[in-house]
Amino acid sequence: MAFNRGKQGKQGSAARTIAKVAAVGIIAGAPLGLAVGTANAAPVDWDALAQCEASGNWAANTGNGYYGGLQFNPQTWRAYGGQGNPANASREQQIAVAERVAAGQGVQNAWPSCSKRIGAYVGKKTAPAPKQAQPQRKAQPQQRQAAPVQQAPVVVVEGSKSNPNGNYEIKVGDTLSKIAEANKVAGGYQAIVEKNKGFITNPDLIFPGHKILI
Repeated sequence: MAFNRGKQGKQGSAARTIAKVAAVGIIAGAPLGLAVGTANAAPVDWDALAQCEASGNWAANTGNGYYGGLQFNPQTWRAYGGQGNPANASREQQIAVAERVAAGQGVQNAWPSCSKRIGAYVGKKTAPAPKQAQPQRKAQPQQRQAAPVQQAPVVVVEGSKSNPNGNYEIKVGDTLSKIAEANKVAGGYQAIVEKNKGFITNPDLIFPGHKILI
């Protein structure tokens, strides 16, 4: 950069100011254009520019060699502090790098086509940058409630009664058939049931110790 000099060869005040800026840029490791451009850069509607460049898709990755909402090429992205793939960076991260690119190269140089047409895209919505997918929780299987078990109604079977007029006492292991056969009762056990109406209510349910008429 050339500096203006006075008659005695001393730098004028403007030259000294520019020299100080250049010195700051060199110490910080940044190009002079970046330091000066940052102060003079007009605000950019980055959403409108992304709408023009990538239809507002901050995660654009179409395989054309340019990535993200502002269509960075990998070399420029890394040169101005970008990490990884621009398409995977957030909107805010992409804008931060874009502001450094604009300061270093100028918006019209970095985005020559869309910077001229940006006004047509102001106010249009842009798609958000991708969020990291959250692991899906597996739905817990619903436990089926067991159907209530219906209990069968209790049927009370009335047992036979002892016949006070009986002439035979029932023994353990007796059945009416055995008693009829052992005592040679004419008509078999049916005859015994008939003789003990009101006492033998269930021929299959008789009790030792009860008396029956045979």
